[in-house]
Amino acid sequence: MKKLLVILFVLLVGLAAYSAYVADQWLGVVAFTYRYLLFCIIGSLVLGAIWFGVFKKHALLVGLVVFSLLAANYFVSPPSERLLRSAMLKIPPGTDADAIETTVKQEYQNSPYVLPRISEDRAAGFERVHVSLLSQEAGNCTAILFLVEDGVVVRSMFSRD
Repeated sequence: MKKLLVILFVLLVGLAAYSAYVADQWLGVVAFTYRYLLFCIIGSLVLGAIWFGVFKKHALLVGLVVFSLLAANYFVSPPSERLLRSAMLKIPPGTDADAIETTVKQEYQNSPYVLPRISEDRAAGFERVHVSLLSQEAGNCTAILFLVEDGVVVRSMFSRD
């Protein structure tokens, strides 16, 4: 019975680690550095507590292993979506619109990815700055959109393909 519980627990931990990895590849969630670190801590505490409740041994070690697996995303090479999300987070509302292109270039400076396509247009009384990954991979329309009014960013949106 204990072997079955250990196998189920290992599968649960593997599923959690895989889900975190997929979320980073798909949405770039590790760009939310402190929030993701908090998720890693809470996840390891919860899974360590489950282990302690069932087995009563080595819960601290299990919690550390779970934390290490979840935090491994910090050390895996970042996907382009994470770089794009990070650029969006560095340009909060109130930032000068001229900083958009500079910030995106800084994020992609030492990465293996091509610089995203940056375009500007006007719609509904706003100037829009559109930063798209379409230039990196055909069919990948992941983008960030900045609404600019009077030369200042008033809103940013992340649009996943």
